[in-house]
Amino acid sequence: MKNIFTIILMLISYFVIAQEPQTKSVLFLGNSYTHYNGGVEQALKQIATSKGDAIEVLSNSPGGYTFSNHCTNSTSLNYIISREWDYVILQEQSQLPSFPPAQVENESYPYAAILCDSIKSNSICTTPVFFMTWGRENGDAGNCASYPPLCTYEGMQWRLRQSYVEMAELNDGIVSPVGMVWKSIRDNHPTIDLYQSDESHPSNNGTYLAACTFYATLFNKSPEGADYPTSITPENAAILQTAAWAVVNDSLDIWLIDTTTLRVDFQLLQLTKNVSAYFYNISENADSCYWEFGDGENQWEYPPFNVLSHSYPDVGEYNICLTGYKDNGCISKTICRTEYISVTGLDNSISENSKIYPNPIKDGIIRISNHKEQNYRLYSADGKLIKQSIIKNNVIDVSGVNAGVYVLIVGDKTYKVII
Repeated sequence: MKNIFTIILMLISYFVIAQEPQTKSVLFLGNSYTHYNGGVEQALKQIATSKGDAIEVLSNSPGGYTFSNHCTNSTSLNYIISREWDYVILQEQSQLPSFPPAQVENESYPYAAILCDSIKSNSICTTPVFFMTWGRENGDAGNCASYPPLCTYEGMQWRLRQSYVEMAELNDGIVSPVGMVWKSIRDNHPTIDLYQSDESHPSNNGTYLAACTFYATLFNKSPEGADYPTSITPENAAILQTAAWAVVNDSLDIWLIDTTTLRVDFQLLQLTKNVSAYFYNISENADSCYWEFGDGENQWEYPPFNVLSHSYPDVGEYNICLTGYKDNGCISKTICRTEYISVTGLDNSISENSKIYPNPIKDGIIRISNHKEQNYRLYSADGKLIKQSIIKNNVIDVSGVNAGVYVLIVGDKTYKVII
């Protein structure tokens, strides 16, 4: 029951964190697919604002532009270095990524790399986002004869998917799978017209679909319930919103979208007769952590996090801070607590815990080898005796003990135990 309750609390906590208002800055570099119908960026801004989020957007999307054109366009290059963007959206010319792989590798990939290098040179914390576009309504008739996959919408869409995912993989970016949401609508709601009469450019429905997909991708939140233009029916808006969230959220690994949340926390364990302390880093999804022990001493720590010891000059209160970093330091969180460092009377050092399993403890049972019929003592992190008895059949029952970090002493061995 305790484990189920803990899982419920974690899920509630994640939901609350995920729904907090967010602020993003986004630059779009594309062409007419981006700027049609007032621009995807403006539709995205309307969605974000209606959902309680803030977004600053800028776009340079001349008709027919390729990645190669953007690489030498002064407006695009100046926009990239104008600020530290959260995201830069990259949309290639609509047909080019659907061409044969060798041609795409020569005509598109090198320029995607140049743009991403410029983006990362301006700010390592900016994420390139590849705008996966949609196949033409009935395929690319002009190129069908030279490359049969382009003869149908499905074949063209598959090639677009392959190219955009690969470009994101090669350039440490992510994918906004607009084209795959488009396919979902075509497959399941064919009466919703996503195209202009040219069978290529987006209708108002198509632009709104793209904006919903970007919202789901960049904010990791569902666009369901967001505002929509008066040119779209309420029924269609709801369908497009739901489809965007479903497609993005269903394949986060394929789109290379990381939704893990950085959490930073620690617990104090005091074990010795001198003025020392053991700290257990219980942070999640951190690439590195920085300890400030409150006495002028600091220390970096890297995964896997374990027990870290520190000796203090005297008994007393110390303001201890732990900062966790994620994504090359682009995301950080700090927690500070004032702890009273005292003398506990326990004169033992932490032993290797390889003989305890599982750890963290599951189902209230500690299994410990090579200590059959020995006495044990279980202490809380602040040195209070919680339980003592004899180990029977290599098992210790801790089903009535609250969750936390504990010290288990068996003979001359001391183990850190997480319950």
